[in-house]
Amino acid sequence: MHTTPPTAVVLGVPFHNVTFQEAVEWARQRIRSRKPGYIATANMDFVMLAWQDPELQRILLEADFVVADGIPIVWLSTLLGPRLKARVTGSDLVPMLAEMARDNHFSIFLLGGARGVADKAAEVLVQRYPGLRIAGCYAPPWAPLLEINHAEILKRIKAANPDLLLVAFGAPKQEKWVNLHVRNWQVPLAIGVGASLDFLAGVQRRAPRIVQRMAMEWFWRMCSDPPRLVGRYLRNILFFVRTSGELLFIRCLPNRTAPIGADAALRRIAHVQTFEPLANAAQVQSFCAALAMQAPNRPVVLDLHGVPWLSSLEQGALLRMTTLFRQRQQPLILAGVGSRVRRLLIWCQLSEYLEIGGTLDELLAKLGARAAAARQGSILRTVDRVEIRLPQELTAANLDEFRKLIDERPDFEQSREWIFDASGNHFVDSSAIGYFMRLKKMARENNIHLRLTGVRPAVRRVFQVAKVDALLMGPE
Repeated sequence: MHTTPPTAVVLGVPFHNVTFQEAVEWARQRIRSRKPGYIATANMDFVMLAWQDPELQRILLEADFVVADGIPIVWLSTLLGPRLKARVTGSDLVPMLAEMARDNHFSIFLLGGARGVADKAAEVLVQRYPGLRIAGCYAPPWAPLLEINHAEILKRIKAANPDLLLVAFGAPKQEKWVNLHVRNWQVPLAIGVGASLDFLAGVQRRAPRIVQRMAMEWFWRMCSDPPRLVGRYLRNILFFVRTSGELLFIRCLPNRTAPIGADAALRRIAHVQTFEPLANAAQVQSFCAALAMQAPNRPVVLDLHGVPWLSSLEQGALLRMTTLFRQRQQPLILAGVGSRVRRLLIWCQLSEYLEIGGTLDELLAKLGARAAAARQGSILRTVDRVEIRLPQELTAANLDEFRKLIDERPDFEQSREWIFDASGNHFVDSSAIGYFMRLKKMARENNIHLRLTGVRPAVRRVFQVAKVDALLMGPE
């Protein structure tokens, strides 16, 4: 039976608390399940990028498996709950996955890197693990994420039919690329490997083992390429120091709470459950199993009144259940959240993902608004204008449905103006950005005016990171 270890949330990123051996065993079981999945290897720089990029953080929140590829992550975990078992580096994990693939007759496809790097890395792996099946190698020409020849890459992967896909586009491009396609392909497992293919091929040299054991590999890499890495690691160090101090400060704040009360109106429309402290992995599993069994047609309200703090395990349990309930399209709302806990969730940027209610009246209003919210968007046609209301989220998961909504309107391209109302939209990803850019091009070619209105700050930030904010929101 395929099981997933509990997660420990560090700085808003859920890390699975595993050793190398446990990570490899999880990968083996996931491949055998044939259900497409994705592994992310996140270090301190990765977490810092996620704080700046809402799309990257969302990918990490919903990834199937995330390992701590950096000792600072392990150190920080002690401030929030149980210490993570180990630093699980992607560069060491890749050879172990290759050995596991050889032993289980799985095939591997190596994607990315400079020309010839993937082929050389494949040769090294085959020499090291005789009998390993290489399904294919491909290094596409470099291009920004939205300009990659996705069709050509997917065609090659489909023809090769690998069990394990190693993607070396560099972070966060590789994570976003996998997220665009993981729901639509038949690859059982993909993993972003960064510079791992370069290390295998000998293009870059890893630090000596003694340096790795001293957790000083970052210093070795910085000294080996100062122009590129000095600034990056200095920013990482400052980020580590600043966030550690801020976390300790929040931990010492007073916690003011207000009970939501046993209101009959609330209990008529939602299942209300008190959140109990979770001290270990067994309690997390029990809590998640019990909550998952709640009636799928009713909203669920978790009462956190009296909870003074959320450990990394408790944050992980809340994220796990939020993701499950999102997949069910079933509301899960946190209520009675104390001031300290609320400050923690806002600080680590989880308040945009977890739904947090306020007073009883606010909670009832939120449930009502949630029930009435358009999930797939809607279209209103006037004489020369089409107004399109975006759904609450527009991502690779629901883009096809939204696109179908527009494509089925024969009068869409006959209008002089397309207005996309984003006031009710909380999140978009790269698939949605790519779609908007195609619509923008179509509008220009047909002399149609396209506008996005009511864009929220979080969505605007996604546009800014993708460097399309001026194109999509600027003047015609």
